[in-house]
Amino acid sequence: MSIARKAITSTLWMSGLNYIGIGVGAILAILRDRVLLPYENGVYMFGMSVVDTLFIFAALSFNIAVIQADDDKEDLYSTAFVLTIFLSAAIIVVAAVTGVFLSWQGVEQIKINAFLVLAFFAAINLFTILFSSFMEKKLEYNKVARINFLQLISFPVASYILVTQGAGAWGMVIGQSLAFAVSFIGMAIVSKYPIGFKYNPTTAKWFLSMGWKLIFSRGMEVAFTRAGTLITDSMLGTTLQGSYSRALKYWEMAPQTVSPAVVTVALPTYSQLKHNVEKLSKAFTMVLFFMIRVLLPFVLVFAILSESFLLILGDQWLDAVPVLRVLSIGALLAPVFENMKQLIYAEGKPELIVKTRIAQLVIFLPAMFGLVYLYGISGAAMAMVVNFTVGVIIAFFYVRRFVSVQWRVSVALPFAWAILAAGIVLLAPLPQLGYGPFLQFALEALYLVGIFIVLEFITERKRIIEYWQFVRTALKAKESGEEIPVA
Repeated sequence: MSIARKAITSTLWMSGLNYIGIGVGAILAILRDRVLLPYENGVYMFGMSVVDTLFIFAALSFNIAVIQADDDKEDLYSTAFVLTIFLSAAIIVVAAVTGVFLSWQGVEQIKINAFLVLAFFAAINLFTILFSSFMEKKLEYNKVARINFLQLISFPVASYILVTQGAGAWGMVIGQSLAFAVSFIGMAIVSKYPIGFKYNPTTAKWFLSMGWKLIFSRGMEVAFTRAGTLITDSMLGTTLQGSYSRALKYWEMAPQTVSPAVVTVALPTYSQLKHNVEKLSKAFTMVLFFMIRVLLPFVLVFAILSESFLLILGDQWLDAVPVLRVLSIGALLAPVFENMKQLIYAEGKPELIVKTRIAQLVIFLPAMFGLVYLYGISGAAMAMVVNFTVGVIIAFFYVRRFVSVQWRVSVALPFAWAILAAGIVLLAPLPQLGYGPFLQFALEALYLVGIFIVLEFITERKRIIEYWQFVRTALKAKESGEEIPVA
């Protein structure tokens, strides 16, 4: 099967089930959050944030190394499995020590218990990621997509049932733990990972040499997304932190919509095309083209309709309105940076991302503390956007070394239509129709996004049709590996 066919088929599998999962999850999350209190969400998010911060040390990224490696590397899979055993065990021990430390610091016991439960299941999730990478390397995303779908819906289903039955914060914790368990069991069964216990020191050294570069990059991703939770909790209290974190979770729906193409499928695809600059450039341009157009409706909704959306959840979440507004531009910047990062990884240059992360960190930490002090939870969102902006600017100059991209064609026109759509809605907004917050938001979103889609299709239908024809050609390519023209 041609690389193009595999990549497109994989993207369709991952995107299709991902969108269904996000849709089902969003509906259940909205119903759940109408009952959930900001403080209860704050307890859960404190536990998740400490887990994610602790797992910076587990971000050696054996999965990325497995995908990027050539198959002739000796004892590749068994060495990765043995290293994961050691890493998982070490994380559990460190989590126990961290729990004792938090107790000494006077942290509420419910927060510590939530952290310990989540840490145990997150340690098991390290094996899930490794098993998944084995299938991702072969672009077998139909299998990966099914398991990811089960994981994606298991959390909202379980947490909805538990929270509405009065479980509060523990409903969120148990729901997330169940999601980790479902994913682990599914990947273990489906992946057929060649489990072995043969440890090759040379291969292990290679893993770790890749890992030390990636640990900083991936670790900083965690720090950038979770630092706001921990800092707002310590400076503003658990209730406001809960509001901030809930807004952040809804904001994350935007990057999730493009993550199959931008992250999961992009890395192995770019890795296989890295020796053909022309095809790599065109593949990168196509991903960027569609990504911008999928994400801009989220930017518009978060920026213009954040209050209308949060009213669906209830008045208890209205503190988060300015958070969503500020984060709106981040809904575009974060995936753009992620796509550029995958290209740089595929080129075997993770040290460039390390340099980018160092620059971001120097700016981000003082910005987070200073802006939270000045503007509360809105300041945390501002620091996030500053961080994304710095990352995109630096990565842009690195990416230009490897590909030639039509940036103006991919970016400029949809931005113009987004600005025009926003202007029209602000000057001529829909009146309050009295049908309730959900229907009011749905109509406003349809009005806003509909204007953007109409303008976009009228002016760019030729290129959209051209790319669609390429996708159809790729999907019809013969299994024998027939070459197809690159759009």
